[in-house]
Amino acid sequence: MNVEMVARNIQIILAPVVLVTACAILAQGLQGRYTAITDRLRAITSERLTLLYTDTATDGFRMERLVSIDLQLPSLMLHHKKAHDAVLAIYSAVIIFIGDMFAIAMVAIYQVAWLATIVLLLFLAGTGVLLLGVLTAALEIRTSHQALHHEIMRVKDLGVVKRET
Repeated sequence: MNVEMVARNIQIILAPVVLVTACAILAQGLQGRYTAITDRLRAITSERLTLLYTDTATDGFRMERLVSIDLQLPSLMLHHKKAHDAVLAIYSAVIIFIGDMFAIAMVAIYQVAWLATIVLLLFLAGTGVLLLGVLTAALEIRTSHQALHHEIMRVKDLGVVKRET
């Protein structure tokens, strides 16, 4: 192998790096969302326990808030699962793209035709898994909006309680 061929092979091997970088950017954003959902789940679980075992709120407020939390928990768990699946898919795509880089290097070294087919299949698999992760994240965002809308409408429809002064 001459220097030009080595340089060309390195360029070809580094081509999937662009997709790995895109995956890293997506994963960072999705992990932030995943962490926020996790924190929200922990906060309302803690609030539920506080409402159940302390006498800090009036019974009407306590019962309404418990009902609200009980309605939110399953929805938040679904969001958490979807965000988890999206992050996992993005990291899986990164692993596939890194494997593709190694396969490209093997093709450059051994010049075997069936390895070139594997390179293409790995690239397509990585792109497919990346697409799956993005679609899962989009679905999570969509259902998140629906859940928030439902929660706001429920609170809006509650009656106004006048306090005695």
